[in-house]
Amino acid sequence: MELKGLMTSIPGQDRNAGFRKGIEGSDIEVVFDADMRWLQPNAQSEMESALTRFPDIDLVYAHNDPGAYGAYLAAKAAGREKDMFFVGIDGLPQEGLAYVERGILSATFEYPTGGKEAITSALAILRGEEPPAKHVVLPSRFYTKENLAQGGQWLQ
Repeated sequence: MELKGLMTSIPGQDRNAGFRKGIEGSDIEVVFDADMRWLQPNAQSEMESALTRFPDIDLVYAHNDPGAYGAYLAAKAAGREKDMFFVGIDGLPQEGLAYVERGILSATFEYPTGGKEAITSALAILRGEEPPAKHVVLPSRFYTKENLAQGGQWLQ
């Protein structure tokens, strides 16, 4: 199941496209998806609806941690939270990382903004220089309960 962010936003579109590409050729079947517009209450409502129609949901991928948490709350209310994995994105300390630490989310991914890289490039352009790079890969971290204390696992 995929709970999408606002699909008119670039982050929502990118997270959807990356997820779909990532599961190509796997045995993961998306039985339900919905645009929860980045909002936890919307995610909770969509999950309630999905659980009544698709009793075999075993994995929830949400485009943000509040969305994954909303799905968890709906699953818990239905007595199903132990039957599935919940994965979110953002990795903020007070949300995603706290949910992973408490065993609510199975994992979260840090979502780097690229702010430092954007300012570095802008300053170079203002000085009449070439920007350092035309294509920048932003490193991200993957957090699970097992690697949280070590600061997550860096991904490229």
